[in-house]
Amino acid sequence: MNPVSAATGLEYANLSDAEFEAFALKHPQNSFLQSIDFARFQRARGQQVELFGVRRDGELVAAGKLNYTTTRLGYTVCECAKGPLMDYSDRDLVRAVVGLLRNHAAERKAAELLISPNIRYIARDADGAEHPDVEDNRPLVADLEQLGFQHQGLDMNFINVNWMFIKNLVGIQDAEELIMGTSYRTRKAIRKAEKNGVFLEQATLETLDDFYGALSRAGDEKGFVYRERAYYENLLRTTSTEFTKLMMAKIDIPAYRKSITERLAAESATAADLRREVEETGSKKKANRLKVVQDLVDSYERSLKDIERFPDSVGTATVAAIHFVCYGDEVVCVIGGTVQDYIYFNGATSLYWGMMLHALEKGYPRYNFYGTFGISGQDEEGHGGYEFKKGFGGEVVQLVGDFVLPVRPAVFHANRLARSAAAAARTLLGKLPLKRAS
Repeated sequence: MNPVSAATGLEYANLSDAEFEAFALKHPQNSFLQSIDFARFQRARGQQVELFGVRRDGELVAAGKLNYTTTRLGYTVCECAKGPLMDYSDRDLVRAVVGLLRNHAAERKAAELLISPNIRYIARDADGAEHPDVEDNRPLVADLEQLGFQHQGLDMNFINVNWMFIKNLVGIQDAEELIMGTSYRTRKAIRKAEKNGVFLEQATLETLDDFYGALSRAGDEKGFVYRERAYYENLLRTTSTEFTKLMMAKIDIPAYRKSITERLAAESATAADLRREVEETGSKKKANRLKVVQDLVDSYERSLKDIERFPDSVGTATVAAIHFVCYGDEVVCVIGGTVQDYIYFNGATSLYWGMMLHALEKGYPRYNFYGTFGISGQDEEGHGGYEFKKGFGGEVVQLVGDFVLPVRPAVFHANRLARSAAAAARTLLGKLPLKRAS
């Protein structure tokens, strides 16, 4: 028997897909990164995936999805992203699970064990201010360090995201209550997009090019890193249509132009009638009404002017594309954006709103805007995106971050030294003056 098992009465076990999913889906720390859908996807991409559980008297008390990656030099990392799933307030359980994982990783010749618990570091509000009176898991960092882990810090992490913006949907009864929880500016953008005929469509294998074209274009324009097309194709082939939602916001340019033209004609006629009545009667009430109608006329004229660069031959345009995941307790906005040429149509706003409605309809208690940075001030990169998300309502969520445990210390430290030396060499080369060709 494993020495840790003998001392604690806990047993390490490999789990079937069904066993793992039954535990993970209901766990309060559930994450799409710890799901069978994502495990199937990773297996299809050739990644080494292992599902483990820890039993106490036959009952699962912890579980996780492990991924093994090995460099060309034979250095192996065992990672449990957004896990393991367990009660971190039970220090004895945490100590025992860590011991079992360390032993198992050593058996698999891994040099290090990387975990990133799906646990808040400290409660924060919409502005990012700390509220330790609500929730404070800072002692967990010290507990894990005492077990041999090295905390990798609290900075924004784009690989295993640990700063998010999340809206709690519990208690919201309907769409009207949901929209009234947004800012005035956000409500206006939502209603404008609806009025203008922006509609949503979920990409399939047949329409993936539309989605990927908009996503890649938005990424190139905004400078965010997106995956290759094959990544999204594999997602569609290996996961459920509820788990993977590659969503597009679209606008039918000819139909939009026709609608605006008709509305302009109707309001122009109304304005002409009101103008005659004001001239004939001097009615202040009619004059006030005329001002409102004239503002609409001016707005429709600007709208037609704005879309002059889009001929009817464009047809239906994909104005924004976002990859969402629906799993466990939340709908997650993984990555995506708006094509700059079509920013006027508020495509991203429509996608966020549409998927919030989906979350409300399907009973997901959270809407997760996911990676969020630029929280501290308007001069920080990403602050505009943070303010955009904030308009929908919610709070900043900061997780405890990544922890690395040396499993084979000599190999681990040698690898770290080699990486540091390589980084220093790259820095030095970057500072050396270029030699002119003779």
